[in-house]
Amino acid sequence: MSQERKEAVRRLFIAMFVLLGGVLMLPYMGSARAAINWELFGSAYTPDLSVNDNTGAPGSQFAFTGTGYQPNRLAIIFVNGQVVGGVTTDSNGTATFIVDVTGVPDGDLTVVMETDANVSAFKTITVDSGALVVNPPGGFSGPILGTTGSSTYLPFVQR
Repeated sequence: MSQERKEAVRRLFIAMFVLLGGVLMLPYMGSARAAINWELFGSAYTPDLSVNDNTGAPGSQFAFTGTGYQPNRLAIIFVNGQVVGGVTTDSNGTATFIVDVTGVPDGDLTVVMETDANVSAFKTITVDSGALVVNPPGGFSGPILGTTGSSTYLPFVQR
């Protein structure tokens, strides 16, 4: 096959690929540009993580509720990048847990609840020796997860 013929075949394949891509987008014609996102191609989850109080003294137990997650999935709980435990969401995509900050120095803690599908939400709580000790509301249940409050950082590599 001559070089010119090979080039013509290559261009034909590229043109067909571009046209096929345009045909695949026809169902989205007239949609707002912002409406075409990953949610059209998969299940849409909008997780939220709430906490009963955002400031407490060392020894506090903060009650967290995660909603809007995939149902019946294991969710990993991180505090400042450290894995402190996991909870399983119920059939509605909701899970509860308690973070115990006994012995944690003053400062901010970022608590993240994340499932295997990279669906996550976070809340920041503050440990303050001058604040009151916070306890979970009456009747609140969930596993108690402890933390040291330390952070995980990627190693710094210099060449």
